[in-house]
Amino acid sequence: MNNNDILNDIDKKVLLGRQLGVFKNPLGQKLLQLYGNGILDPWAIGQINKRVDKQLRKEAFRAIPFKQPQLHSGELILGADEKHHPIKSPVQYMNAGSLLVANTGSGKTTLVSFYAAQIAHHVKGMWLVDLRKKEFRLLKAEFASRGVDLVIVRSRKFKINPLQVPYHVDPYEYASTIADVLVKVLNLPPRASVLLSSSIIKMYKEFNIFNGGQKYPTLFHLFEAVRNNRNANSQARQAILDNLEAILLAFGTEMLGYYRGWPVHELARLQIAFELAGQPEAGKDLVLNYLVVAELISRISQGISNRGMDLWMSIDEGQRLFSQRKESIGHGGNSITDLAGLVRGIGAGLFISVLTPDDLSNKIPAITSTKLMGRCGSIPEYHAAGQFMGLTKEQIVWCAHNMVPGMFVGQVSEGPWRYPFLFRVPKMKQLKVVADHQADESLKSLDSLDVEPVEFSGWSAVERIEVKDYAVHKTQKVVQLTDSEFRLLKAIVDNPMLSSSSYVKLARISPNTLKKLRPILIEKGFIVEHIMDSGNRGRSKRVWEPLDAGKQAITDTTI
Repeated sequence: MNNNDILNDIDKKVLLGRQLGVFKNPLGQKLLQLYGNGILDPWAIGQINKRVDKQLRKEAFRAIPFKQPQLHSGELILGADEKHHPIKSPVQYMNAGSLLVANTGSGKTTLVSFYAAQIAHHVKGMWLVDLRKKEFRLLKAEFASRGVDLVIVRSRKFKINPLQVPYHVDPYEYASTIADVLVKVLNLPPRASVLLSSSIIKMYKEFNIFNGGQKYPTLFHLFEAVRNNRNANSQARQAILDNLEAILLAFGTEMLGYYRGWPVHELARLQIAFELAGQPEAGKDLVLNYLVVAELISRISQGISNRGMDLWMSIDEGQRLFSQRKESIGHGGNSITDLAGLVRGIGAGLFISVLTPDDLSNKIPAITSTKLMGRCGSIPEYHAAGQFMGLTKEQIVWCAHNMVPGMFVGQVSEGPWRYPFLFRVPKMKQLKVVADHQADESLKSLDSLDVEPVEFSGWSAVERIEVKDYAVHKTQKVVQLTDSEFRLLKAIVDNPMLSSSSYVKLARISPNTLKKLRPILIEKGFIVEHIMDSGNRGRSKRVWEPLDAGKQAITDTTI
C-alpha cells in the first residue's frame, strides 16, 4: 500500500495546491485551517478545487516546463521571472558554496556583477577574483555610487608572503598546511611535503616565529633552504627547486619579497577585485590558494561557528582551478576544494563559475548548495549541469533549445522552495572604464596595512660556484658553474667513459636536466662525447670523456 491509496481526492488536491503555492493569501490560509480541522463543506471544497484547477490550467498553458518560483522575500534579487516579477532570496542563502555553469558569452560575469553590487552592503568583505579577464574593475563606479570603495589589485601589484602565519593560527599547524598547498599547486611528489614542512619549521625557529617573532621567512628563503639541503631526497629536492624557481622568477621580489605582506584577515574586511590574468597558471593557483586557505583556516582556528556571512568570495572562470583531471593525474589539485565545504559555518560564501561541467571536480557539486545554469554548448553539458539540480529530461531538452544569454535556471540552497526555476538577469548599464593608473590609485586604501619588505641583494635562482681556471699566461680567470653542472661534471670526472644515461643516477639529476647540460659542458670544453657501436641492434652508445679543463674545474672549485 502506498500513500496515495489512503488519500481521498480532496487530500490530493490540498497536497498539489501546496506545491503550486495557491494557499499563500489570507483566504488560502483559512481554507487550509478548515481542511486541517476537518471542516469541509461544499463551499470550502469548491474553493480548494477552484484554486488548484485554475493554477493547473495556468501551468498547462505555460510555454516553459518550470514551476512558477515562490520566492518573493529577501534582500537579494536573483532575477526576474517571465512576467518580469522579481525573484528574491535572503542574502544569507549565499552564506555557503554556490556553483554557476554557463559557457562564454552567456552572461556569467553580468550575473555575478549584479549579485555583487547588491551583496556589497550586507558584508564586511568581498573578493571578486578575475582569473582570465579584467571585468570586475568596471564595478568601481557602481560600488562608489552605493558608498562602497572597491580596491583593484592588478596581477603585478600583490604584496604577499605565503609563509606568513595567518591570524590566530599555530605556526606548527600552518607549516604543514602551507607545505600541502605548495605540493598541490606546484604539482610536486607527495614526499616533497615532508621536506617542505621540515624546512619551514626550521626557518620558523631561526626567525623566532614560535616565540612571537613577526618577521617571517619568504619563499626565497625556502628556496635557499631546500637548495642547501644536500642530504634531502634528490627527487623531492629537485622537484621543489625546479617548480618553485619558476614562480620566484615570474613574481620576483616586488610581489613575494616581504617579511610581512598584506595581512589576509585585514583583506577580508575590504571589497577587492583581484586580477590574476597574465600570471602563470601555477602562480594563479598559489596566490588564490594562499589567500583563501589562509582566511579559512584563520576562521577555523578562532572557533567561529554558525556565523552570518561577512565575506563573499567569487571566483570567475574557475575551470582549470577546479579540474577533476588535475586532481586525478599527478599530484595536483588545490586546497580550496578541501576547505570549501566548511565555508558556511565560518561566515564565508564561495561563488564558483565555470564554463562547462566537463572536467569539473566531482567535489564541487557536492559541496555547493545554490546551483545556477546558463546557456551551455551541448546536450551532454546541459544534462550534466541539469543533474546537479535534478532537472527532468523535458526541462533539459527545453534548456538546450531555448536558453539565451542572460537566461538562467536556478535552485536556492535553503527555504521552503527548492524547485528549479527559470529567471533572467538585467543587462548591466554601460560601465565606466577604469584605467590601470586609476586601479593603482585604489591601492592607497591598503597603505595602512603593516607590510615589511625584505632587502635582497642580487638574489638568483641559479646557484653560482666559483671555479679558478689558470690560462696559459697564468692569469686567473673565474669560471661559473651551476649546482647541476658541477654535480654532472664531477660524476663524469670520477666515472669516465660511461654511457650518458648512467650519469642520471650518479649525478642525481633528471634526464631532462642531463639533456640540457650536455651541450653546455661540451661547449665549455669540459668533456668530449664519443659515439661507440653498442654491438647490438638499436642506437649507438654515447660515452663521455672528461677533458683537462673539466678535471681542473673540479679540482679548483670553491663552494
